Amino acid sequence: MDVFEVFDALTLYGADIAALSVLTCAVVQILKRTLLKKCQKKVLTFLPYILGFIFCAAFAAVSELNVNFIFEHLPETGERGFMVGSLSTLLYVWYEQFIRQKNDCGKTEGVIATLIEGYVPADDVQKTAKSIAEAISRDVTGDGAKKTQKILSEAVGGETGERDIAMLAKLIIETLAHINAGGESGA
Repeated sequence: MDVFEVFDALTLYGADIAALSVLTCAVVQILKRTLLKKCQKKVLTFLPYILGFIFCAAFAAVSELNVNFIFEHLPETGERGFMVGSLSTLLYVWYEQFIRQKNDCGKTEGVIATLIEGYVPADDVQKTAKSIAEAISRDVTGDGAKKTQKILSEAVGGETGERDIAMLAKLIIETLAHINAGGESGA
């Protein structure tokens, strides 16, 4: 069996879509952690579809030994690229929901992580939530909001204004105060 028969067998059974989807998931995760670390989540949503199309086009060109094949069969290549992007997105969701072990970060860190999720880059949310929780727990001066604001300013970078960061810091402190007050009164 030569290489081209392998490509034909992969295509016949749809294994090419599965393999390219796994490859797409891996490349997307690598790019999210390196080159696209500061990129907005909205933009990253389309990345699996873009890479899926690119990988399908490359696979088609190699399996047919003809670069023009991509342009001659552009609708089919686009459809297969969309299938790869969709399956890779589905695989990522399954991984996040059923396989990945989330950091057991406690109630306080979990609340903070939820509140800062849209402001802090995805890879830094847990670390920042932990830093804020530790700063608040060690605070004896009552300046938890200022310490939280400082940590958030460093984590967010220049994308969010100081006023928004200050409001978010106050929201975190007030939310934690309500949770703690509710937990004490319910005991």
